[in-house]
Amino acid sequence: MTPALAHLLQALRDELSDWASTSERLETVIGDALEGRRLSATEIEAVQALDGLSQHLRQLSQLCGDLGVGAEHDPAETDALIRTAVTRLNLGGLGLRLAAPSARISGTSTGEAELW
Repeated sequence: MTPALAHLLQALRDELSDWASTSERLETVIGDALEGRRLSATEIEAVQALDGLSQHLRQLSQLCGDLGVGAEHDPAETDALIRTAVTRLNLGGLGLRLAAPSARISGTSTGEAELW
């Protein structure tokens, strides 16, 4: 990988991290606004989706950071670098979906982040 690609991946890491923080702040505001209210199943699902969004943004930020740091390595090591970075992802099979888009993941596994 080139230095330009490394820079791009690091910039993506920062951008995704900023959006994850924004999403987390929104979660807090919504949580405070809903405190004490009985939520319908649909409302609970929507709030959980926002939580999932925040977690996925954090995981994607981490992936871009890992790849950006590794982008300066020998191109022959690129495949191993990508495999290592993707295996660090543990949210809802995200790593497996990115590594093999045709894979369908169901259920949870050890180390997977739980939503609410």
